[in-house]
Amino acid sequence: DYGAVFTGDAVLIRGCGRTDFQQGSADKLYTSIQTKIFTLPDHYFVYPAHDYTGQTCSSILEEKTHNPRLTKSREEFIEIMNNLNLSYPKQIDKALPANVICGLQGDI
Repeated sequence: DYGAVFTGDAVLIRGCGRTDFQQGSADKLYTSIQTKIFTLPDHYFVYPAHDYTGQTCSSILEEKTHNPRLTKSREEFIEIMNNLNLSYPKQIDKALPANVICGLQGDI
């Protein structure tokens, strides 16, 4: 039985998406991951939207076991996410409008 999940920015390899902009919510992200993604079979492959270290694939079990944010309790996760103090993404002002129109250029 093979399976895979494309997690976008929700679950990254050994990380997760940011919740500090675009009306993000650490609580909602945690709930979504725990109730939707982490209920999939452990052997399912995880394909995130991107990875900054060149990794392209993980598994549900790998992320449940080794993801430093997602092995925490809800309260610990929220505390971590609320205190990341990351800089504003450099290309976010270009990326967000492009995401809204699915990267299409010109008249839609």
